[in-house]
Amino acid sequence: MHFIADSHSTWRPLAGMRRRAVAGLLASLLIATDLPTVFAQSPEAERKDYLLAREALRQGQYPTFNRIADTLKDYPLYPYLRHASLRKRFGAAADGEFIEFLRRYPDLPVTAGLRAAWLKRLAERGQWRTLLDHYSPQSDLKLQCYHLQARIKTGDRAALPEAIRAVWLAGRSLPPECDPAFAVLYQAKLMNDALLWARIRLAMQNNQPGLAAYLARKLKAPVYKKQARTWIAMHHHPARGTANPGLKDDQSGRMILLHGIARLAERDLGKAVKRLSALKTRYDFSPGAMAGINKTLALQAARQKSPLAAELLDRIGHEQIDEPLFYYRLRAALTGADWPLLRRWTEGAPPAAVYAPRWRYWQARALQETGAAERARAGFAALAEARDYYGFLAADRIDRVYQMNHAPLPEDPAALARLAALPAIRRAHEFLQLDMKGPARREWQHALGRMTAAEMQTAAILADRWGWHGQAILSLGRAGAYDDLALRFPIVYQDLLDKYAGKHRLDRAWLYGLVRAESAFIEEAESPAGALGLMQILPATGKMTAARLGLKNFNRHKLKQAETNIPLGSAYLRQMLDKFDGSLLLATAAYNAGPGRVSRWRPADACMEPELWIARIPFSETRQYVRRVFYFARIYDWRLQTGERSLRQRLALAGDKPGAGCAALKVAGRAHAD
Repeated sequence: MHFIADSHSTWRPLAGMRRRAVAGLLASLLIATDLPTVFAQSPEAERKDYLLAREALRQGQYPTFNRIADTLKDYPLYPYLRHASLRKRFGAAADGEFIEFLRRYPDLPVTAGLRAAWLKRLAERGQWRTLLDHYSPQSDLKLQCYHLQARIKTGDRAALPEAIRAVWLAGRSLPPECDPAFAVLYQAKLMNDALLWARIRLAMQNNQPGLAAYLARKLKAPVYKKQARTWIAMHHHPARGTANPGLKDDQSGRMILLHGIARLAERDLGKAVKRLSALKTRYDFSPGAMAGINKTLALQAARQKSPLAAELLDRIGHEQIDEPLFYYRLRAALTGADWPLLRRWTEGAPPAAVYAPRWRYWQARALQETGAAERARAGFAALAEARDYYGFLAADRIDRVYQMNHAPLPEDPAALARLAALPAIRRAHEFLQLDMKGPARREWQHALGRMTAAEMQTAAILADRWGWHGQAILSLGRAGAYDDLALRFPIVYQDLLDKYAGKHRLDRAWLYGLVRAESAFIEEAESPAGALGLMQILPATGKMTAARLGLKNFNRHKLKQAETNIPLGSAYLRQMLDKFDGSLLLATAAYNAGPGRVSRWRPADACMEPELWIARIPFSETRQYVRRVFYFARIYDWRLQTGERSLRQRLALAGDKPGAGCAALKVAGRAHAD
């Protein structure tokens, strides 16, 4: 993601000039080749000179670049000039320049990338001693193998076979740069059948039968060769392989059979269940192996919406329940209105892998629906003390006032001053002043990685003071500090949000909550799917909405500007609201997942409790999104000091068409289809 300074901030980057205009200005200043030496003094002059130096380097005017850069050695962003120079002259720069840069600036976010690129250059040039001297642990497999080559070439063979084996034992194909190192294993006769079998096992577990077949050709012992052929055949033909297996009841045989059962479950779940039942009488599967295959079968049944789903889900041990399994159990119980089953499934404390408030809320609901009113009320009362989606739902159940539990972070001026003086934080601030939000974000996140939780909280206060609200929110999240609601739920872009909430007759707190959930108020946010800006609008949706509104000169880049994003996003939100008869709930889900999907997800009954509908949404992202938007909307009721609605009221709201005596979701249509 990218970052934005609040429009009410006290600083403005380069008096608001856009980068393109700045580049044009700088280019004109650099036309003369006899540019005099620059003497930067004020921060504004240093920023101007920094941009001049960058432009000189871009144009290849190295003497000009060096003259300007030499005057900026005390400027926070000076290391980036040196980095840019090395990158520009990468093929021609001397190794000593790289060594000096790595020594002086080890904590720069760009240093790791420069080191990796230089190490590859060293390998390509056969400079193995230099590579070995300056290597640091890398995630790039090519670099790991170059490092192994360097050790071989320089005679550094201490524990070398072990290091090579650690890289070789992977369940996927490895780059050709690794071959010289792997040759050592073969030449030293260290590549034996046991080692090959270990990697074949990893390959099959990673669904890479082609790699397994390649490795199997290197096996020598007939028993290993036969097992490998059997396993690969089992992968491709699980129904045939599990019918009358002639495998021994040993670890390898049982592993191959369970692989076949898992593969068969993808094609014929019922047959897989029957085959497993028969195989259990002949093979001594360990409790752990049975727990694993039962979980696999249960997940397959749930995803396929098989009639066997409830039965298979019921076989899973309490300690194995995680978020996906709990969702499928909840969906199965709610679909059949089987509250006694849900009560049994939620007995006791929540498993470690399940979000505890969710478990406890549905535990209380199941108790309530099965007649255990006092226990249910006690459960709701305990939950209602928390500021949480489920805490708010629980409070609604027993008519309790919501607990906001707001606790402002204490401000320590000395701690703020120390943090602001850190080189990384100074660099982040300078990048913000220059409207370079990508580098600013990288510096900030890199700095957070070296902070304590208390320092992250101080950083959040500092970011908020800079008007960098998105980073304040993200910093608090990394610190696990959630109680300063003013920092976590800022009131920004208020003029635009209030204007278009009024224009399109939108619930104002709901609109704020949706923007907060979409982008954390990061104006130029961009998702992996290509959604842009504050309200995360896909370019195609933005173009369509702009045409419908008669807006001229639309382009995707304008979606990263609040002045375009909020009008288009709020108009599209209104469109969703109209499509779904004023239901805030369905409009919210449609904004995230698309109106077509939400139309298919409508329940068959005329009325359904909104919280039940949310719990059954097929997409985990949309389930979480909907819960967050309505939870955030309730927080913004409090922040904006407007008329407060309960969570239940907002979820059930259906515009001007309340159901006759139906205080639930009016969304008649088809049942879940996805």
